[in-house]
Amino acid sequence: LSARDRMAPGMSTTTSGAMGSQPILPPAGFQPEQPRSLLSYASKLDPIMVFIWAASTMLPTQWGFLAPLRYAAAAYFFLGLILFSRQVLPALGRAWPLLLLPILCVISALWAPSSSEALRKGISLGLTGIVAVYAATRLSGRNILIAYFFVELIAGVLSLIIRGQGQGALVGIYDSKNAFAIHMFILYATSLAVLLDKDNRPWLRAIAFVAIPTALYLVFMAKSGTTTLLVIGATAIMVGHSLVWKPLSRVPHGRMFFTVLTLVMVVLGAYIVIGILQIDIKEEVLAALGKDATLTSRTMLWEIAERVMQENPWTGLGANGYWRPENGMANTITNVIMGWDRYINFSFHNSYYENGVNFGYPGYFATAVLAAWICLSAALTWLRNQSVVNSAFLVLALMLVTRTFSEIDLSMEFSGTCVLMFIAASRAKKQGQSSVAPVLDYGRSIAARVKP
Repeated sequence: LSARDRMAPGMSTTTSGAMGSQPILPPAGFQPEQPRSLLSYASKLDPIMVFIWAASTMLPTQWGFLAPLRYAAAAYFFLGLILFSRQVLPALGRAWPLLLLPILCVISALWAPSSSEALRKGISLGLTGIVAVYAATRLSGRNILIAYFFVELIAGVLSLIIRGQGQGALVGIYDSKNAFAIHMFILYATSLAVLLDKDNRPWLRAIAFVAIPTALYLVFMAKSGTTTLLVIGATAIMVGHSLVWKPLSRVPHGRMFFTVLTLVMVVLGAYIVIGILQIDIKEEVLAALGKDATLTSRTMLWEIAERVMQENPWTGLGANGYWRPENGMANTITNVIMGWDRYINFSFHNSYYENGVNFGYPGYFATAVLAAWICLSAALTWLRNQSVVNSAFLVLALMLVTRTFSEIDLSMEFSGTCVLMFIAASRAKKQGQSSVAPVLDYGRSIAARVKP
């Protein structure tokens, strides 16, 4: 007989102790360690890719080596959209205003001067929105602000070293004072956020403390009146939020009293300035900013845009349909306003008119809906959780949307400022909502946690 056949009844080959004892089982709740998937490392790679994306879109676009980084980062985020679809796609659905302009741009390929340009721009606009939603869903707001802070700090330091001049002002490493000024404003706003956020490390807050006066100096040297107003507004909101609004939460009805008092002072001040002193606020502001009544010929451009929209109300001219070398009117405008002998890329200096000319009134109102959604969504996020990080994103959203009335940020693909606005809006999340969302199942479930 074999050894198995000679064993007494009741005995088992799985025993490891005394003869006939029960087999050793793992403790209740024990789960064997699973080999880690490559997808589990995405949470560590995401901040790096956001930094690369920010660097490739916020630093000067004429630096050719940044283009491959930009497209590589866009491909990474698109792949992440697929792999983490259960987490990112619902957020993308809630951010549906981001898709309006890409859809209109793709449709305009049917009548645009260049169908290939329209398709390329439409896809690029869509990728811009995807990048923002992915970053807002997968990364903490604090990490996003830190990434943009370091990128703009690099731009500021390089501008101090290179000190490029243009248009009678400091332009640093950029090709215009307006571009330089807005990037230094973002450096200032993110520096304030990093400094005021007590959850950041001391060494990081120390760097931000030094960066704040540096950013203010660079904004002043850029001689941009509009950006100076943005700095004043950002300072009032963020410093007031940290030093006044948050401490008032410990005083019964303190915030209500402060809000009512502020509104009364604003109304009273407006009455004194307009009703009693009869000061022309528009003229005074323009004089303080060093601009004429035409806003440096912008009003003339807007009148031309309105006429073009009236001629093509439903379809527009198609993507990139107006500012083209073969358009005689475009050449005339750039020659009269800028003094260029030949056409160089130009714009209507207004996101709403720019999209209105390209896509008709549907594009004009789609841009207005997008801007309103950005402000409203960022404000609701702050109301749900009035943290320093959320206040910083609210300030960035409000200030950058204000800029869209004189620049074409909302009509540009892969725009760094545009992505910041989209991130600020896409971070909206209901309190109590689970922050865990599994990715695609490859035999085991992997949870991707979004940090608060």
